[in-house]
Amino acid sequence: MIANRTPENHDPITWVGRVPVFATTIIVALYVASMVAVTLLGAFGSDFILSKLPFDSIAALRDWELWRCLTYAFANPPDPWFVIELVMLYLFGRDVEQFLGRAGFVRLYLGLLLLGPSLLIAATLATGLDFKLTQQWANFGIFIAFAALYPNAQLVFQITAKVFAWVLLGVNVLQLVYNQQWPQVSVLLATSALAWYAIRHGAALNFDFLSRLRPVSHRTGRPRLRVMPPPQDAPVDPHRIIDPLLDKISRDGLASLTRREREQLERARTVLLEKDRG
Repeated sequence: MIANRTPENHDPITWVGRVPVFATTIIVALYVASMVAVTLLGAFGSDFILSKLPFDSIAALRDWELWRCLTYAFANPPDPWFVIELVMLYLFGRDVEQFLGRAGFVRLYLGLLLLGPSLLIAATLATGLDFKLTQQWANFGIFIAFAALYPNAQLVFQITAKVFAWVLLGVNVLQLVYNQQWPQVSVLLATSALAWYAIRHGAALNFDFLSRLRPVSHRTGRPRLRVMPPPQDAPVDPHRIIDPLLDKISRDGLASLTRREREQLERARTVLLEKDRG
């Protein structure tokens, strides 16, 4: 399952003061550190090292420099737009990670990073042309995942996330088409589709699409017994549950809630909805 729901997987890895540290935080920190490292390498004339980091489909295919399929994500010189991408990755990635779990989020992000190089290497095999790639589409895929998870979330000027996602996707596609970058169009659409699928089917429907690629004999096994909790007959007062959690959210943010507290909040919300319908 792409979302491995365990407390260790959904709670923060650690805390720095009152700031929770998630896998998203570490990824953003790695990007910042790599940007500083690339700046220092460029300043001291280490052009040979810098030339081995970006993705180059010819070099990866013919010279077997396969590390480029991953190191290209960290070959970023200082750029204000790249900093904005990191801010968006930090803001939206935490919510996606909270939903998928830490292991699921890391698998999704690695999939977004590796999907583009895989498609461009295939394009080189078909056309013999050389293709380049940056990590921007992987970060954009995380925003698509957030929009699939919270489509009606209002971001700026009361515009919902799904509207922003469609507008940004359309503008990026038009820009690539204008520049006749057809392989880049395929990478953008493929990463966006993977991010949407991971949220709407891979986790929300509890659907492990990767395991279905294995032979049937590998998926069959001994049945697992589950210990069901005893039924709770006592009525639940939703306000006694929601009020302290709302205070915690207003004080420390949504990311400060643990897995158990999120489940309590969801149960209380269900009780309130049932009362309203009644």
